[in-house]
Amino acid sequence: MKVLIINAHPDPHSATSATNRVVKHLLDKLPVGSAEVVNLAETDIQPLNKTALDGFAAAMNQQQPTAEQSASLARLSATVAQLKSAPRLVLAYPFYNFSIPARLKDWLDNIVIPGETFKYDENGNPHGLMGTHKALILQGSGSVYSSGPMASMEHSVPYLKTLLGGFLGFADVDVVRAEGTQQQIIGLEAAVQKACADIDAKIDGFMKA
Repeated sequence: MKVLIINAHPDPHSATSATNRVVKHLLDKLPVGSAEVVNLAETDIQPLNKTALDGFAAAMNQQQPTAEQSASLARLSATVAQLKSAPRLVLAYPFYNFSIPARLKDWLDNIVIPGETFKYDENGNPHGLMGTHKALILQGSGSVYSSGPMASMEHSVPYLKTLLGGFLGFADVDVVRAEGTQQQIIGLEAAVQKACADIDAKIDGFMKA
């Protein structure tokens, strides 16, 4: 079963990054050749800019898009096709300013495409089309945000669960956190070890059809 791993760390080759270390641990657990890794820092991500939006509008109005608009729509379609070809999705990122990195947001905007990953019914209500897919979130953070006094500042996981599970209809969206990496009471090594243990506990369920 193919696994698409989207790594949003700005330095995907850093050996000291909690995010990268957890990704490596996951890769070691997956069957050889089953994973495709996309490092967003090294990828030309299509933003939802005016060209893309105008291309959508032209297509919806059955108008001929310009060459630039067509190229933009083709890039979006390629990203969606890559996602749909992988029944398992992993989003790995460092927790930035209470949310996800900007390049990950750009990537997510690429996959929210009506008629491809969701649709509207006759009443205008959205329905997800990704019901056979599962997602695993791998988050690294300097402090603890899953519980305690800073939990109200954690906006990334609720957003991702709402988008992937609620809107796009993923069958399951699970989370592994390497948190407290900058806290003296926890630290990098303990945070990474706990996250790796969580992966070990979740991997069979994640890969199970």
